[in-house]
Amino acid sequence: MKSGFKFLTKKLLESRITPVNSRGKKGILLIVSSLLLILPSISDKAFAERPFLVTERAIPLERGNYQLETGLVLNRFSSDTRDANLLVDIRYGLIQNLELDILLPYLFREEDGEHENQIGDLLLRAKVRFLKGREANPLSIAGQLFIKVPSAGRDRFFGTTGEPDVGIVAIASKEFTPVTAHINFGYIFIGNPPLGDLPDQILYALGLELQTIEEPLSLIGEISGSTEIGSSASKGILTLLGGVNYNLERTASVDASVGFGLTDDSPDYLVQFGFTYLFE
Repeated sequence: MKSGFKFLTKKLLESRITPVNSRGKKGILLIVSSLLLILPSISDKAFAERPFLVTERAIPLERGNYQLETGLVLNRFSSDTRDANLLVDIRYGLIQNLELDILLPYLFREEDGEHENQIGDLLLRAKVRFLKGREANPLSIAGQLFIKVPSAGRDRFFGTTGEPDVGIVAIASKEFTPVTAHINFGYIFIGNPPLGDLPDQILYALGLELQTIEEPLSLIGEISGSTEIGSSASKGILTLLGGVNYNLERTASVDASVGFGLTDDSPDYLVQFGFTYLFE
């Protein structure tokens, strides 16, 4: 594993400015409380908007809204290599069409009989919507900038480099009732550690959401991956995922999915569970 982001994608393969009212203050307090409760067990493996592993939607949060996403991802690479990753992701609609978010992970890993755990690299992200989908043409287009802050330091066991990475992602979402499709394509500039020369990476994803007759329930599917510049796609990460998302109420949902690796560098299989809550 040559970088923190390769390790991240290897394990994985949802905006307006308003004054903060009393309800907004309560939302902030709830978020902070949740962070304090979950912080000891958060993950560096999730890169996406729930219920997906990698895929982002082109639709940012409404201005002044907060969204808390928590998740658990279990990966198995071989009989003696597996990990469990927990995460907290907070998204905020800063102004119209601009969403900011911060993801703080915690990593658990078992390999060759060794067991380790630690806080992962922090992700800071900004999503800007350039085109808003309308009834006549339900196509939304956005771009995302992300920065990996090397809070995990340099740790070969977890594949972290101790250097910052910067990435840009092009995002498109379109509705084909009852299916909504999301396409992502990105480029990651990998930071090189001392005496290191790591190649940059390309990442890509296609996520599908199918609204079922049972309105609270939707089915999701995703194919996602990454590859180093100069390497063949067959040597990169490629994962196929399928699962369900269930809306408990208008502002809360739970999701569950399973995935399988399609290349040698991908996990043999993975399982993920998540919870999302929107503070309006």
